[in-house]
Amino acid sequence: VAQVMLLVGLYALMGMGLNIELGLAGLLDLGFVAFFAIGAYATALLTSDSPLALAHLSFWEALPIATLCAAAGGFIFGLPVLRVRGDYLALATLGLGEIVRIIVVSDMAAPAIGGAQGIVGIPRPKLIDHPMVSQLSLYYLTFALACLVAFAAWRLQHSPVGRAWTAARDDEDVAATLGLDLVRSKLRAYVLGAAFAGVAGALFATTLGSVFPQSLRLDVSINVLALLVIGGLGSLPGVFVGSFILIGLPEFLREFGEYRYLFYGFVLILVMRVRPQGLWPAPLSARHG
Repeated sequence: VAQVMLLVGLYALMGMGLNIELGLAGLLDLGFVAFFAIGAYATALLTSDSPLALAHLSFWEALPIATLCAAAGGFIFGLPVLRVRGDYLALATLGLGEIVRIIVVSDMAAPAIGGAQGIVGIPRPKLIDHPMVSQLSLYYLTFALACLVAFAAWRLQHSPVGRAWTAARDDEDVAATLGLDLVRSKLRAYVLGAAFAGVAGALFATTLGSVFPQSLRLDVSINVLALLVIGGLGSLPGVFVGSFILIGLPEFLREFGEYRYLFYGFVLILVMRVRPQGLWPAPLSARHG
């Protein structure tokens, strides 16, 4: 159970990042897994006992660096791309996810990040010099970080920055007429979303003890997007609800094998038909700026 809830917590962390991008700022990011990968690989390179390691830091020392690396990736990619809108933005971000995936499996990057063999030997976090070896302790860590990130996201949502995001999401032309710098506003949302994904990636690396390219596929981005749709776009409680239903319940049903994906599809269709605004929708004030 702790292992399943740990996975739910990781997806909730990513969901809060994409919720800022899509739920608040209206940016459809289909390459969100790229920033998750940056956080995971940065943590691996900074903490592992692998010959590829750049340093031998603790998890707590590596976490802010991995987060900043993911945020920097969001800034570098977002600066030229966020000038486009709608479907074009979705395609551009999808391309980013594929670029990162191809890089991490390529022979060219293998001497630096391990290629298809990945990076192993990533230590568990320590709390007062005691390694957090049990799945339950790692779940508590993930839950604590998820609550901290949720609080930060809530403060952002109700700040002038958050209101600028929703204004641009609802009508970019009107927001620009009122003097809002659309690119700067979108870039803030994109960078913060990337940073949250980096936190989740760092936790993923230290929990698994290794990082492999096979864990960083496009379906990670699709799952995060789907859990937002199920929980409710722009809703922080909806992120947790969507993560539990879409990620947690299929894991509890793993004994049913491939049939559990029928449940996955059924839930998506049911929510779209019965509750298109999500199971825990954002308040009307948040949905309409």
